[in-house]
Amino acid sequence: MLCNCNYDKTKLLYKLTKAVGFIEKHALHDAEKDGHPLCAEEYKELKHDLQRHIEKLRAAIEGLSREGKFG
Repeated sequence: MLCNCNYDKTKLLYKLTKAVGFIEKHALHDAEKDGHPLCAEEYKELKHDLQRHIEKLRAAIEGLSREGKFG
């Protein structure tokens, strides 16, 4: 059983990954298709920021797992 904090890390990792997927598959495409370059730039920036946080969460989970503390 995961402790609450580790569960939260895992859930956030999942949700942020889904958000990045939505941005890639829908938001960017729609903004570009509809001729909204400012929206497209905002989505790109948001995607970049989310990917940074995803990497931090992934590294934290991996580190705790290697140490046997992810539970």
